[in-house]
Amino acid sequence: MKVALLLVTVIFLAGPLSASESLDSDKPEAGFFSRTLSGAESTRDTWSERWVDFAEGVDHYFSKENAPPDYKNESYVKLQLKQTWEERGDIQTDVRVKAKFDLPNTQRKAKLFFSSDEYTENSLEERVRSNSTGERFRRKESVSGIEITPDDEWNKWKRSARLGIKLRAPLVTFGRYRLRRPMEAWGEWLPEFTQEIWYFSDRGWGATSEFEIQRPLSERFRLNYLTVLEFEDQYDFFENVHVLSLNQSLSDRSKLEYRVGAVFSTEFRTQMTAYFVGTSYSYKLYEDWIFLTASPEVFFPKDDGWNAEASFTIALDVYFSE
Repeated sequence: MKVALLLVTVIFLAGPLSASESLDSDKPEAGFFSRTLSGAESTRDTWSERWVDFAEGVDHYFSKENAPPDYKNESYVKLQLKQTWEERGDIQTDVRVKAKFDLPNTQRKAKLFFSSDEYTENSLEERVRSNSTGERFRRKESVSGIEITPDDEWNKWKRSARLGIKLRAPLVTFGRYRLRRPMEAWGEWLPEFTQEIWYFSDRGWGATSEFEIQRPLSERFRLNYLTVLEFEDQYDFFENVHVLSLNQSLSDRSKLEYRVGAVFSTEFRTQMTAYFVGTSYSYKLYEDWIFLTASPEVFFPKDDGWNAEASFTIALDVYFSE
């Protein structure tokens, strides 16, 4: 009963929100909440301007040129706060910061980046689920470096490369090379393939292959299938996930996703190790820089006899950008 109630919580929540014209209006009624956000917006604009000024200053230092007058700098800082309440009583909280500083005059459109966590430190299962992992802002897990993304394509492949360090002692160096190719449409299906090869001096090398295919069903509905295969040399086995999702646009400010997924591993023999079902309701809380997501989920792990583990996650994403 708890599982059923948890799964429909967001659906009931989405109904009133999407039906309310005041929530989805471009000009919500003035009140304490809107006044508070308006005040926060001025602070956010100040910080955003500082990020962009810093990026343009670094760019000018290396190139001795100013950014083109019509160029929109893509520098940003993203703050994410996420909390998960689990059925057995545990509470997990994530605090994450990501930043990217655009350097438009460098030869290959380089960007400086910073992240309070490196996503490949988590398993595939943790990365495709909406739940918190207890990730906090820890200096020794933070990474920083330079990203290079050439404008030109290589045989229809889009490329990017990252070189950086973990901010710890002793320093851990890493590199990642990514190839991405949007493929020709298969009828109404839109496929895309991504290949990553990465290396960490403390972990060795690994590779991640990702295939995603989408199909619009109507103006408001889109079907999406994602499969990811990952190999890490130090563990000597493959992880594989499959996620099927149905995305529904409720309004210009809100959307709903229904998803089901399965996790496989070849650690002992090829077998399914877990499956899950859930939904996510996303709402543009304020303009284009504050987003709220509510995600109930039920997880069924093999090592716990396929017993259901219900959870509910709230995520708040705040963007600082031009």
